[in-house]
Amino acid sequence: MSDIPEIKIKKDGGISTFKKETKERFKEINTVLIGVIVILLVMVATLIIDSFHINSATYREYSEKINTLNSMKEINSELLKQNKENQELILKQQNQILELLNKK
Repeated sequence: MSDIPEIKIKKDGGISTFKKETKERFKEINTVLIGVIVILLVMVATLIIDSFHINSATYREYSEKINTLNSMKEINSELLKQNKENQELILKQQNQILELLNKK
């Protein structure tokens, strides 16, 4: 006896069996389902790979921006230091000019 049940349908006063047709129909359905599952797995794999690519590109851009900000911060600190030194120099020179004017 086979694992596949024999389907009997009353038809025109007689009984017809559809054992072979049902087996073929289930094979077709299984083939379609397996195809859909494979396509879904490929789509999920593609999404995962794309997400890694996007994440690495985003990280690269983020790193470049951080490096740019750090170098700008260093430049600004250096310029601030130079500005402070220049202001001190100007104040010293103003004091020297005032002393020279007061001596006359």
